[in-house]
Amino acid sequence: MALTLSAQSQKIIYYKFMKSGKKIHWAGAFLVIGFLLCPMDVSAHVKWFSDFSYSDSPLEIGEVITPVFWMMALLSVAVIVSLILFEEQLGKYSWIQRFDQWLASKKDNAMGVMRVGAGVTLVWAWQTGNLLAPELKCEHEWIVWLQFLAALLLAFRKTVPLAGVGIIVLYLLAIGQFGFFHMLDYLLFPGVGYYFIAGNAKGAVLRRTALPALYATVGFCLIWLGIEKLIYPSWAKLLLDEHPVLALGLNHDFFVVAAAFIEISLGFMIMVCLQQRLLAVTISLVFVLTTLVFGRAEVVGHTLIHAVLIVFLIAGAGRATPPLHWIPSVKWRVPAAVLAFAVILSTFMFPYYFGARLSNLEANFKVNKAHQRKLIEIDDLSQAPGLAMAIHKDPVAGWNLELTTENFKFAPQAAGFDPVDGEGHAHLYIDGRKVARLYGLWYHIPRLDPGKHEVVVTLNANNHSGLSVNGKEVTERAEIEVVPLAANVK
Repeated sequence: MALTLSAQSQKIIYYKFMKSGKKIHWAGAFLVIGFLLCPMDVSAHVKWFSDFSYSDSPLEIGEVITPVFWMMALLSVAVIVSLILFEEQLGKYSWIQRFDQWLASKKDNAMGVMRVGAGVTLVWAWQTGNLLAPELKCEHEWIVWLQFLAALLLAFRKTVPLAGVGIIVLYLLAIGQFGFFHMLDYLLFPGVGYYFIAGNAKGAVLRRTALPALYATVGFCLIWLGIEKLIYPSWAKLLLDEHPVLALGLNHDFFVVAAAFIEISLGFMIMVCLQQRLLAVTISLVFVLTTLVFGRAEVVGHTLIHAVLIVFLIAGAGRATPPLHWIPSVKWRVPAAVLAFAVILSTFMFPYYFGARLSNLEANFKVNKAHQRKLIEIDDLSQAPGLAMAIHKDPVAGWNLELTTENFKFAPQAAGFDPVDGEGHAHLYIDGRKVARLYGLWYHIPRLDPGKHEVVVTLNANNHSGLSVNGKEVTERAEIEVVPLAANVK
């Protein structure tokens, strides 16, 4: 069993080992603590605070799998292996076992903790007019009130299973409004609903499935959102541009990949119930720290996750055996965990990528239809925006796109808000497919397949509407011809 260690507790363990001459994997312990406490934007749900759109082009798998990707994947494996060995050593001490037993004695409070956490989340969503989460704006008032009803049912023990059914129904209604792919971010909600149903069931077999389902859905959400940062790094980088303190001066590209793997690793460890107490308090601490930047929406939005982590702290795996402990020998537990991590990483990445591609096609279809109808005409010709474009071959790889504008300034902080004369951003299209939103005069195009490619840039208002002067959209076009490598050799 594992626990969260204070500085004083670490000193006590250290001196006990020094006196007894026994070995502990301190290198692994320090690696784990340093890795888990690494400052990260991982705890802030990117979609809550960034102007995201599925019309933005997701990265190709080949663009995701970079040297930094492999470095962070190997570091994640090293941390997981160290935690397994660390957990095994700590579990041998009687005083640690007594502390675990004391926490386990509070496990009967787990259902109450989840009722409070879910109730606060639902009441807050009802009060703000959202559907379950901060960025999900509900279209129907009766659905908003259904959340209040579900919260009310949580107040009475006998009606808790009905509240669980209500939460699952709310999730299904959210799928109808926001789509299945988007709502996979919030799979925790049906997990909580199932926990309320199964945790209050009469049958012991069904009750034993309540905690594993809860942990599996929390772990899924963390891993899924970690993969999102790999496939859509521009969303997280926009957030870092607005709040650079989150990156602590690190390169933003590196930071996003690192944050993604931290999130993926934490989700994996919750799924396999590894380092229950250390992990629970660490994640909660990071969630609390990010409230200094993002405020109350961050606090209330993550109330449900905090509740799950408290349950993780006091209830552990419950009566079910943690998945990694199905293998009694640590010798075989380590390679099994490494294999499981690799399988889960690839299993999540490819479905996310294909789901992102489908969502991108659907979103671009809607955007293109709206774009054809929705242009903002600039009547004052003296303030008419102008656009020029030049493309330079990068000496290392790809091309550098340079824009020159007139009567126009880039305002990334206002993206998604109402139009303001003379400001906005640009949209970049390659071969008719929207690749990115541009918030500055330069953009790097990393790689293109051999052949001719049409590059189109449009100037857009804050609300993404195109700008028009004398009935003509403000846009620039250019062509890039990529010569096959064999032709270069000749």
